[in-house]
Amino acid sequence: MFTEYGGIGGERKNVRKVSPKLNQKKREVRQDTDIGGTLFKSLGIATVIVGEDTTILIANREFEKISGYTKKELQGKKKWIDFLANGDPAKVKEYQDFIGQQEKRIPRKHELKFFDRKGRTKDVIATKNLIAGTRKAVISFLNITEMIEGGERTKISEEKYRSLIESTDDSIYMIDKDCRYQFVNGRVLTRLKVKEKKIIGKRYSDFHDTNDTREFENYVSKIFKTGISSQYEYRSRKDDRYTLRTLSPIIEPSTKKVKYVAIISKDITDLKKTEEKLKYLSLHDPLTGLYNRAYFEEEMHRIDSSRYELVGIIVCDIDGLKLINDTLGHNKGDQLLVTASKVIRKSFREGDVVARVGGDEFAILLPNSPRAKVENICQRIKQAVIAYSKKNTRLPLSIATGFAIRNNPNQSMAELYREADNNMYKEKLYSSQNARNVIVKNLINAVEMKGTLDKPSFERFQKLVVILGKAAGIPKKRIADLILLGQFHDIGNISVHKNVLHKPSRLSSEEFVEIQKHSDVGHRIAQSAPDLAHIADYILKHHEWWNGNGYPLGLKGNEIPLESRIIAIVDAYTSMTGGRPHRPAISKNEALAELKKCAGTQFDPSLVKKFIEAVGE
Repeated sequence: MFTEYGGIGGERKNVRKVSPKLNQKKREVRQDTDIGGTLFKSLGIATVIVGEDTTILIANREFEKISGYTKKELQGKKKWIDFLANGDPAKVKEYQDFIGQQEKRIPRKHELKFFDRKGRTKDVIATKNLIAGTRKAVISFLNITEMIEGGERTKISEEKYRSLIESTDDSIYMIDKDCRYQFVNGRVLTRLKVKEKKIIGKRYSDFHDTNDTREFENYVSKIFKTGISSQYEYRSRKDDRYTLRTLSPIIEPSTKKVKYVAIISKDITDLKKTEEKLKYLSLHDPLTGLYNRAYFEEEMHRIDSSRYELVGIIVCDIDGLKLINDTLGHNKGDQLLVTASKVIRKSFREGDVVARVGGDEFAILLPNSPRAKVENICQRIKQAVIAYSKKNTRLPLSIATGFAIRNNPNQSMAELYREADNNMYKEKLYSSQNARNVIVKNLINAVEMKGTLDKPSFERFQKLVVILGKAAGIPKKRIADLILLGQFHDIGNISVHKNVLHKPSRLSSEEFVEIQKHSDVGHRIAQSAPDLAHIADYILKHHEWWNGNGYPLGLKGNEIPLESRIIAIVDAYTSMTGGRPHRPAISKNEALAELKKCAGTQFDPSLVKKFIEAVGE
């Protein structure tokens, strides 16, 4: 790169090759001095020749460019070192130490900071060569600023990508043709619980089981043969985790062949479990865990396509589910559905298709099942239901079943399903009313257990209802209905949580809303019970106010049934004189005064007057 001159105009040793263009330029340059004949203005490296006292004898064009000074300004200058060092004493001394010691005849190189006329810094490699037979030296300055900046950029880039590789949750590594590790990131070390020096150069098989290694090496081998990237999922039997491995070839530029394989191994366990859950949910009913209608219909289509000759279908329906939902709430209804699904599921084999195909309807597919077998299964379901209901009298279970058998492959599965459904509906007509009666009976018992009145108070309540009913002129045959209403007007309280019903302090707005629902719930229960259906409307409206500010319909005046108006007055009086968990009892006279105060707003004024006359004596 640099030359040592054997003398002025003498033979050059280790001469750097120059282009013909450069030779042409050299021929056009005038020699400024006898010494300058060896130094051309067009030399591609910034160069100066200095005397023994470091005075610049000559400088070439490149030095003019790098320094920002003209040749005229440079030649004869002795303190040129000061501006190169920007006046920094430490740097001036560094330059002086480098340029001095002229007696040494060997070339010297030194990396320096070079300041130009405008104070801009450049990084240079300075080379000093003594001219043989003289006390003069040739000083060359190679500008390496861009090289260093490029190296810094490369270093920064490498650090950036290394940081990126280390910050990811993915395992990233590189292996050679023998599946030996050449590079690993920190994630690999963490997962394998090994230090870097213990893994580099080791085989993949040293850290993974036989099955994993065999599959991995097979993919690696294909990449070295084809040069085509590949991807596959692997499930670890050890910890039941899934990884997605992406393998990419690293090509050797000179040979254009695969030198290494880079692997990015991403943990996709959560993703796979989510996929499995979504797949499960797409085929199963989320409440009961049984297959859903979509899967059941797909299986029917498959059986149609396979042309099974002998196929059975059983359809089951839960009796009274709507009543449970309407009175006790959907949570209790869901509980009943889950119970029914378990009872039904126990009557079948693991591989049988048992599905929830509707709100309260279940269906079962039984390929290759003769009539006797299907009938036996239906009987098992009924027996299981009876056994459950005996143990759970407060929330009994009633299931209607129907089945159909296909002996002719020409009959479609849709037709077979309709036949089974019709048979189930026929049974439901006979059993559903009885089931509702049982449910209502249990609800009534539950209300009596949750009641706020003790037996003496309840008997007094009934007596007052009869007194006011007679005073209001209700015929004797309707008094019996009034007594029944007095007994069941608050049956809807079954839907109210006991903590709210017996709360010792004032109710919150949310709790009051819950209390208000009992009129509608009681109405629905009464409609479902033949013995109570005729008083259902009275139950619905017994909290309506004379002025229209009551609930649930906002009726007023004579729009409210007489029986409901009677119950409202007696209920209020009993509540005031008997007390409630959130309110102490008051005297008879105080209660009557309160009724009188609310006459015309909450209560029928004429009925209040009759009640006071009848009770106040």
